[in-house]
Amino acid sequence: MTSPAHGGAPADTAESMVFAMSEWLLDAGVVQLGLASALNQVAALLAQARAGARGPALEDPAALTLTRSVREAFLARSERAALAGATRRYEAPEWIGQMMPRLTGRVRQFVRPLQIDARGRINTLRVAGRSGGHRRFAGLAGLAELAEIAQPFLAYLPQQDRRSFVDAVDFVVADPLAMHARGAGRVILVTDLAVFEFTSDGARALSRHPGVSTAMLRERTPAGVALDAPPTVPPPDPALLHRLRTAIDPRRVRDIEFVTGPARRDALLRLHALEAACPLP
Repeated sequence: MTSPAHGGAPADTAESMVFAMSEWLLDAGVVQLGLASALNQVAALLAQARAGARGPALEDPAALTLTRSVREAFLARSERAALAGATRRYEAPEWIGQMMPRLTGRVRQFVRPLQIDARGRINTLRVAGRSGGHRRFAGLAGLAELAEIAQPFLAYLPQQDRRSFVDAVDFVVADPLAMHARGAGRVILVTDLAVFEFTSDGARALSRHPGVSTAMLRERTPAGVALDAPPTVPPPDPALLHRLRTAIDPRRVRDIEFVTGPARRDALLRLHALEAACPLP
């Protein structure tokens, strides 16, 4: 419940997710924003706001920039927003070949997989089609390098179901736990229902979002993942929730990943119009 001082509705699903995601970015040295990863971007900006001067720098692969400047969330105009406050520009080969290895253990990025399984393995490339064969997707450049240096490896699912959170992925693109010595690797998954942890000892739910029952969680979670009555996370701090809504993501970029089909096209057009009306530095 929000405080009268900051009014408004309790946190919705997107807001619960970005607060949970930001917890895992607070002590990062650099957060990679990814391309069109709305929840990852908003969570990174929220982590900056929560951590202040100690917060992570943001690396934008579209603008090829590194920045610590505080800014609002954008989707179509995120590149221009990143350029406005950039402290450094670089070329992609320089970032992947030279800078990323130096950031081992300090660089993080929430990756949205097509599938993740009970062993924390990631599929971003292809899934089995309903009528046979496979459906191919673009995948994610640099995923193998990220799986090797990011600790913990972070993933998110806006909709957790048995198609996305599976017993075994259709195709292994990255196996973050296998990239590290036994016991050293760790994968964190934030979904619209809960937060999960994967280690060499197995997978378990760390917490669940408000309103999510254990029965609902069990129904949509692979049998190999331990639930053990995970605690419900407390609601976000009212002042931070207000700041998220009014200063960090006032145009609700965070909502775009929950919309599909024709409604997504309409939502993108509305968001584009809102961003076009907003002046940038």
